Amino acid sequence: MATVRILALADAPPHRPVADLVAEHRPALVVLLGDLQPAWVADVATLDVPRIGVHGNHDAPGLLGRLGAEDVHLRAVDVGGVRFAGLAGAPAYSRGASAFEWTPAQAQALVARLPAADVLVTHTPPLGVDDEPDDPVHRGFAALGPWVERHRPRWLLHGHTQPDPRRRVARIGATRVVHVRGDAIVEL
Repeated sequence: MATVRILALADAPPHRPVADLVAEHRPALVVLLGDLQPAWVADVATLDVPRIGVHGNHDAPGLLGRLGAEDVHLRAVDVGGVRFAGLAGAPAYSRGASAFEWTPAQAQALVARLPAADVLVTHTPPLGVDDEPDDPVHRGFAALGPWVERHRPRWLLHGHTQPDPRRRVARIGATRVVHVRGDAIVEL
């Protein structure tokens, strides 16, 4: 796998405007992991850098398209010799308020369609990975753990949770796990 520098964004405003982060770090790719308010990432649409992503449970349908980002939910794309696949959404907890909330059965059916990849980009991690144990809303998908164990992506990038630093998960077997809140530069 070739080395690819990415700028990942999720769940909170980046610490600087996205265009400034891109100018400083020169990523080969911007990866959107969901729950990004349009005001935080409006300049993403103006970037001359490839953009991919998945929707979070608080995103409006079509947000990725408005930002010029390719939606990789249940799809795989190659960027710089690296294969990325994605899973949008979060476990269902509200009554129809989000187009991107899945029941356990729905998540299982979606994960069954998820293609193998070098990098999994997902809004929500697997159950037990960076969960917030006292918050039933910010837990992972049970169906995703077996997928990671079977397909062994080199990287898993996610948002959604706010893990206790003492319980953060850095790896699932050979898969390196990166939690993103705000922005992160990642060398894949």
